[in-house]
Amino acid sequence: MIPRAVPTVAVCWDVDGTLLLGGPIGTEVLGEAFTQVTGHPPRFEAISMGGHTDWLIGEALRDALDAEAAAEIAARGDAFGHAMIAAVSAEWRRRAGDLHAVARTLPGVRETVAALAAEPGVVQTLTTGNVRVGAHAKLTAVGLADGPIDLGLGGYGEGPGARVRVVEQARDALSAHFGAAPPLVVVGDTPRDVEAAHRAGAVAVGVATGRCGVGELRDAGAEHVFDDLADPGRLVAVVRSTGEDRHAAEAGR
Repeated sequence: MIPRAVPTVAVCWDVDGTLLLGGPIGTEVLGEAFTQVTGHPPRFEAISMGGHTDWLIGEALRDALDAEAAAEIAARGDAFGHAMIAAVSAEWRRRAGDLHAVARTLPGVRETVAALAAEPGVVQTLTTGNVRVGAHAKLTAVGLADGPIDLGLGGYGEGPGARVRVVEQARDALSAHFGAAPPLVVVGDTPRDVEAAHRAGAVAVGVATGRCGVGELRDAGAEHVFDDLADPGRLVAVVRSTGEDRHAAEAGR
């Protein structure tokens, strides 16, 4: 078998607030799954979901219940998390078709994805807090699922631990596929995306198209911050410089 060439750079996309907006359906899916698994209605008003994984959102909703109910569910350990992920995935299979009426890509996304696809040695994938089937449903609804973004190499919010785990999962998938992992550029819209990128040793690009502004993303330490992706050349330039830095480092060994 001919070995696959290791990409120059992997661009790792967050989904919600970065690539697209999916309306209220994602919250409805999480709420229905939580009620199915716990027997309790969710208290979304008591938690912050931005940048969290679906697993961590389940834990936050659990902890927002009264102390007795929360303790009873917590006693189930990771079995609760796995049950929650299974229920969320099942709900997405049931609700995926509803996304077509409400989901939309954010400004410049299609053009930026296409511009990166034209760059030699660049691979694109996901590092998202969504479960895999939810991410696929959202990208399908806006016509991005069968394009340059390789969902098979992504990281998803289906297991315990901090958000850095989704970046590490993508890096591991890239390494298994190509024999080594390229430098990662993580593109997201929250400080948690930035933190996860840095904890995984990746370059963080903040895009202020979600609920967080440019200032918050800069304060979080993102190396690059954009108002939006309306100018594809800005992210292409970041990716090119990341690849050049890698080659310079290798030449200096």
